[in-house]
Amino acid sequence: MPRRYADYLAADGFTSVSIPTPLGYGRSPEWATSCPPPRHNFVPLSRIRSESPAFDLRHPEIAVLELDGSAR
Repeated sequence: MPRRYADYLAADGFTSVSIPTPLGYGRSPEWATSCPPPRHNFVPLSRIRSESPAFDLRHPEIAVLELDGSAR
């Protein structure tokens, strides 16, 4: 029996589990841009104030609440 499998058979049922997906995990600034990114996409460097800067760009009202501490 092999130690590792590069691909699983569809009949085994592990195919959908072994496919990596970045959905829901793209929290860095490069996930906030279009694809392909425009030239000089981040000319003014934005300040990173949390662990989820891409979320903060889409929801600034929530980011402000967390920075102020009033959301706690």
